[in-house]
Amino acid sequence: MSYILQGAADDSIETFLERYEKYYAYLDSIKDRIPKSAYLFATASWHYNHEDARCPHDSWLETITIRELSSGDRQQIRSTEIFIRLLGAFHNGYIELTYEQVHSYSINQLFTNSPYGHGDWLIDEVRLSTNGLVLHEIWFEQGKWLIECRDIIYQWKPFESTTSAA
Repeated sequence: MSYILQGAADDSIETFLERYEKYYAYLDSIKDRIPKSAYLFATASWHYNHEDARCPHDSWLETITIRELSSGDRQQIRSTEIFIRLLGAFHNGYIELTYEQVHSYSINQLFTNSPYGHGDWLIDEVRLSTNGLVLHEIWFEQGKWLIECRDIIYQWKPFESTTSAA
């Protein structure tokens, strides 16, 4: 069941805030069953603060890499990992997300005449799947993603300042 993704764009501010309140209560209720890094990403004070550069809202996809990691004497032990790099909304750094031990994923791209690719990251939600894994649902302007994995690793990589002191 989704919490913040279930609403409509024309919901009242009260309804909007109630959905977020229920979502944070849900996250608190699963705190002991979700990996710490995924929990910290989902509950970070900056995550839904559109004025914070670390917030993924309005960021743009730069890279997605799906890798099959292998080990074992014949490389027969396989694990899928997804890595995404986003250009932050303020264009002053990268957001990098690594999805470890991916169990399933769905990337639905809407093909329109838009020159903006996937478009802006609009909103996302982290939940537990019925398998007890982390489920990350992301809505872009031009599609929806759903990734079920063991954990989410978030990194913010600000650009170095190009201005120098005189």
